[in-house]
Amino acid sequence: MTTATAPPLAPATRRLHHLDNLRVYLTFLVVAHHVALAYGNLGIWPNWEEPETAAEALPLDTFVLFNQAYTMGFFFLLSGHFAPPALDRRGPGPYARERLRRLGIPFLAFLIVLRPLYTLPEYLGRTGDERGPYWQYYLTESNIGPMWFVEVLLVFSLLYAWFRASRPAPAPAAPQPLRAWHFAAFAVALALVSWVWRMAVPVGQFVPVLGLPSAAYMPQYVAMFCLGALAFRRGWLVNLPRRAGLLGAGLIAVAFAAMAFSGYAALDLEDPPAATSTAHLGFALWDSLFAVGAILILLRLFARFANGAGPVARFLSANAYGVYLVHAPIIVGVVALLAPLETAPVLKFLLAFALAAPLSWAATAILRRVRTVRAVL
Repeated sequence: MTTATAPPLAPATRRLHHLDNLRVYLTFLVVAHHVALAYGNLGIWPNWEEPETAAEALPLDTFVLFNQAYTMGFFFLLSGHFAPPALDRRGPGPYARERLRRLGIPFLAFLIVLRPLYTLPEYLGRTGDERGPYWQYYLTESNIGPMWFVEVLLVFSLLYAWFRASRPAPAPAAPQPLRAWHFAAFAVALALVSWVWRMAVPVGQFVPVLGLPSAAYMPQYVAMFCLGALAFRRGWLVNLPRRAGLLGAGLIAVAFAAMAFSGYAALDLEDPPAATSTAHLGFALWDSLFAVGAILILLRLFARFANGAGPVARFLSANAYGVYLVHAPIIVGVVALLAPLETAPVLKFLLAFALAAPLSWAATAILRRVRTVRAVL
């Protein structure tokens, strides 16, 4: 499969509004993902509401499973895509300082100011003997919530700046047209690497030192960031094959076949198969194929149908990063507000999301009116 027209000699310099809109879409998904955690069966949200039966919250667990497979990897892909032009404009040193300002300062702000609000229900939920003084909990709690992404992205960005400091940017050149087997080979290779990695870092393992809730997906995050940087140089994201969406659907179909064959066994986190079991390979094939397929479909859909930049789109895009910073404590507050309401988990999820998403964007817009805040958000 090839592109219908020859790719440009250099990446397009015009603003790619569909990528901005994709970031907004992914941010909405992140908010929805964390609201689903509050009402699902996993029990990993600070003020989690346990459902009466596991079955009634199963749709939320399924939603979380699909999101986990590709959402954060897609974020790293887009972040990697925007890294080369930013570094080309500034140079390695200024780029690294800009990343420290734009990522490091919000990360510290969350740790110092917002994390206490986010983790407060967990502290209050402890028994008297386990609770201890709050200052001790504040200094030792390792749950940094969704800010693990900012933490990891900062590390990737600084490593990229270091790499480019010792290696000049490559000269623009026409890329080879992407073919179907390139996407399939990437997904399969990612699955194999993930399978081996998860023998040491299984799915569901929390890394307390770094606060990483999804360390099992680190190979995907690294691969997607590197692929994004390479895709900018080669113009791949703006020159996808016309049938990339159909290819994505095909990869997703194969992903479900891998899950049905053996991958589902790896979902038993209480009594998982042996680390070397082919069940983990089946699951790794599922989420890698699903991730690549979903990303291809969304890239084509947004390029075709969501490539505008009206007032609403500009507002959502300008505040999306700030929403990522503030949404966790806002969700905690919304969940607490709706706690007296007795209804099905799915309905409660829909209501909480309908409140948390606009509140997160509104709070960000208000914060960004402060000049110093706007400089980093």
